[in-house]
Amino acid sequence: MILQLNKVSKSFGVDEILNDITFSVNENDRIGIIGKNGCGKTTLLNIISGDMPYEGGVCQTAKDARVGFLRQTGCEAMTTTIMEEMTSVFAPVFEIEKDLRRLEKEIAAENDEKTRDNLLNLYAKKSEMFEKKDGFLIKTKINTILTGMGFDKFDLNMKAEKLSGGEKTKLSFAKLLLEEREILLLDEPTNHLDFKTMQWLEGYLKTYRGAIITVSHDRYFLDKSVNAIYEIENTRMKKYTGNYTAYLAQKEKNLEIEKKTYAKQQTEIKKLEEYVAKNLVRASTTKMAQSRQKKLDKMELLERPVENNDCAKFNFDFEYPSYKEVLNAENLSVFVENKGEKRMLMKNVNFKILRGEKAALIGDNGAGKSTLMKTILGFYKNYTGEFEIGRNVEIGYYDQELNILSGDKTVFDEIYDRHPRFEESKIRTLLGSMNFYGDDVFKKVNSLSGGEKAKLAFLVLMLEKDNTLFLDEPTNHLDLASKEKLDEALKKFDGTIFFVSHDRYFLNKVATKIIELNENGIAVFDGNYDYYLEKKEQFGEKSVKAFEKEKKSNDYFENKKKQSQIKSLEKKMKACEEEILAVEQEIEITNKLLNESGADLEKCQELFETLGALNERQNTLYKTFENLEEELESAREE
Repeated sequence: MILQLNKVSKSFGVDEILNDITFSVNENDRIGIIGKNGCGKTTLLNIISGDMPYEGGVCQTAKDARVGFLRQTGCEAMTTTIMEEMTSVFAPVFEIEKDLRRLEKEIAAENDEKTRDNLLNLYAKKSEMFEKKDGFLIKTKINTILTGMGFDKFDLNMKAEKLSGGEKTKLSFAKLLLEEREILLLDEPTNHLDFKTMQWLEGYLKTYRGAIITVSHDRYFLDKSVNAIYEIENTRMKKYTGNYTAYLAQKEKNLEIEKKTYAKQQTEIKKLEEYVAKNLVRASTTKMAQSRQKKLDKMELLERPVENNDCAKFNFDFEYPSYKEVLNAENLSVFVENKGEKRMLMKNVNFKILRGEKAALIGDNGAGKSTLMKTILGFYKNYTGEFEIGRNVEIGYYDQELNILSGDKTVFDEIYDRHPRFEESKIRTLLGSMNFYGDDVFKKVNSLSGGEKAKLAFLVLMLEKDNTLFLDEPTNHLDLASKEKLDEALKKFDGTIFFVSHDRYFLNKVATKIIELNENGIAVFDGNYDYYLEKKEQFGEKSVKAFEKEKKSNDYFENKKKQSQIKSLEKKMKACEEEILAVEQEIEITNKLLNESGADLEKCQELFETLGALNERQNTLYKTFENLEEELESAREE
């Protein structure tokens, strides 16, 4: 055990944040801490790191256990180069190396045998110390972590102070990993990281020699990197074994058990109370009634299980469906202007989105994902090539800047001005589904938190009832519970979704198609995020070209198969049509013979039976022809 907290509590003034926090951490534990914004997650990390005092309880770390802390904001000041920042971690090891170089010179120059032996012994000890501290692996370690954290294309001799805020945080993280502390505290570690870096980090942390405690809203990261979830709720903390997905299943199961246990106790209480009320006054049953009253008095009452009602309730619907082809982009290139000079942001963009697909646009930071979406929406005009939006396509747009909202309006007016026919009670009910209650509805939009604005923007979008949704980073600002509800609602949505997201859990749960934007154009993967990763790994460094080649090959054979199916159906339809014509001729001939038969009843009876069989055959052929026609139309649309 390298860390233990026992009944730790923390308050800010009269507000109690943490109460009776008790848990222990062993070497190599991987713990994820979750909870609503403001519940005390970062406060807990600050207590463990020793940066914040606490009122009650004990927080102890094992002797010689060093604590490393990656904070969300406010990384250390950096005055040297990127490489010097990294090598500073090994300053004591480099001092040993300097001693070794000095001793080598002294040994070479020393003539006295005894003094020389002493120097050799000292050199051996220093060498052993240097090797134990991985002195020979320093360069490899530094390069591995710098490459993994995305600094492989940087000039490592540039001053670290010239880096952006996000890059400085990444460099601080890289140094922290290099230090190999026994306890690693990570506060939102995937902020500022791209997909490639996050994937590398998840792999690296699996082999990290030490305990890791992570606060994160990145559900995919929690799934890949932790083996226990601690949830802070109402100042208390509860443990769930396993990763984030296991936590969701356990929490749901626990809630069902708590509901049943509570209902069972309430039934028992009711029975006992009824018995006491009926029998307490009767002389013959007074003692039994008193016994049951004692049982009631001693009973430890369970609290009513409460589901999380603070998360938003999403429901997306549309008035009418679009035609099958929703969006088609061909040879699209987008440009940006900087100081009067045009620069190509992307080229060779070719992709198609069909009705009902949930297509995710991914790519490196700065690749132009949001710009591509805005180009298709008509907000951005600097492009060449073509794109076509299909018939009956009605697009609803959610942008990450939340520009859909008017900052100077109240929450209520934001909905009322768009839907003046709605009664006040209906608007309040709708706003209540997004956690706006009472006087909250009269708050100015500008005064809302990021999460509140996001929920209001989604309500505006849902009320538009569009059959196609364009979503730019839809899970930003939302708490974990609301993200889960959004996932479920969008997954159930029968319309079409085209979205940009860095939320890999969301990508995995919602996307049915991944469109990767890269320097060469577009690569399309018909599956979710895990499928995309599988194919990228399968085809290695040349994944895009190799996958596209395989896909084109598959598409070729699929197309051949489809054309063969179409030809077969056309052939069957032609044969069916010819048979219908032949039957119609027979019916015409039979009718003519019937008219000529006159009073020959026996012949008339025979012709009537023939005519009935021909009419039945004609109806069957008509039905067959209609079915074949539908099959052919469907095959041509696919």
